[in-house]
Amino acid sequence: MIRAALLLALAILSGAACAQQVVNLYSSMAEKDLRRLVADFERRHGAKVNVWRSGKNRVLQRVISEARAGRNEVDVIHNPSPEMEALHREKLLKAVESPLHANLIPQAVAPHREWAGPRVYVFVQAYNTAKVKREELPRTYADLLQPRWKGLIAIEGKEQEWFFTLVQAMGEAEGLKYFRALAANGLQVRMGNALLTNLVVAGDVPFALTLYSYLPDQAKRAGAPIDWIALAPTIAATDAVGIAARAPHPQLARELYDFMLGEGQALMAEMGHIVSHRRISPELERFKLTFIDPAAVIQDYDRWTKLFEDTIYNRQ
Repeated sequence: MIRAALLLALAILSGAACAQQVVNLYSSMAEKDLRRLVADFERRHGAKVNVWRSGKNRVLQRVISEARAGRNEVDVIHNPSPEMEALHREKLLKAVESPLHANLIPQAVAPHREWAGPRVYVFVQAYNTAKVKREELPRTYADLLQPRWKGLIAIEGKEQEWFFTLVQAMGEAEGLKYFRALAANGLQVRMGNALLTNLVVAGDVPFALTLYSYLPDQAKRAGAPIDWIALAPTIAATDAVGIAARAPHPQLARELYDFMLGEGQALMAEMGHIVSHRRISPELERFKLTFIDPAAVIQDYDRWTKLFEDTIYNRQ
């Protein structure tokens, strides 16, 4: 009887221990890449990752909504750095001191240490190689205002951070004037980078104004008729991973955080992502990148979101 009771107690304790080996991740990473990344972490750490994946704005909104409702469900958030900076301002992330921060480029580590970016997004212009000849490619943004591009260009519909940074680089007045002219030339709007990549591959969109470079690279390696250029100024950003301030599984959350900045970077690089390790600095320098400043974007986010929508969607 005593032996049976002990076995039952051990089984309960073992079950509880197993139940504790779960971490909840909210991410906007492309689904097929996220699945591989999560599977690798689970294999290495003997844990289970519950994933909720959606677009960057919905990830941001869900974290804020749950926090305001007193639902502390998420452990780790993985989203572009401006959206993570918004969570910092809401006091929904915890500071992390990780030795892995020292391995990353400076732009990938927030001064407050509440998020750090495992990847670098380089915003490029992708084109269908069967629809656009190399000699026809634009050399400057101004070239895209020519009549021959009318109706042939599409932009992803949530790139206000890219828009903000490029307009500032052009000079606000001139930048807004340029984008109003571009929108008037028949600029298409598509929601989702993966969708926009597929539309370029299919030839439905001959030229995409904003895509993360790894997406056309992945499609090109698979044999798709797609390539890209990088018009100057070339805008870049990092994504970001952070631990929720009230993470229900803080220890495993820290393991996932360090995995994303350490072991996981090798797999991301294998999948074609540009990782934020300092060793890639020479590769980035050849683009003369202008990095999005997450704090500056968030400072006036509502205004720039409205400017982006009014301009790009041609509402004025």
